Amino acid sequence: MKQEEFLKNGYDQVTVEDLWKYCNTFLWKHARPERYHEEVKAIMEIKVNDYFNFASLEAQIYNVSSLDEMELNDILGK
Repeated sequence: MKQEEFLKNGYDQVTVEDLWKYCNTFLWKHARPERYHEEVKAIMEIKVNDYFNFASLEAQIYNVSSLDEMELNDILGK
């Protein structure tokens, strides 16, 4: 259901796995809800902006290549 909301808003690249990763890595980082209905409520309360803040931060932290890994020509656009 939550992924469908993302699809309706034009974000067709966000998968169920992405949302699940957001929940487990960020939303419930310190404590997962004890009851199923609490999990569902937390998932339904996720805002598109909340997810993309997480995705943006994750990209900055985990997907950064060092300059040694980059080709100088790629950096300069040659």
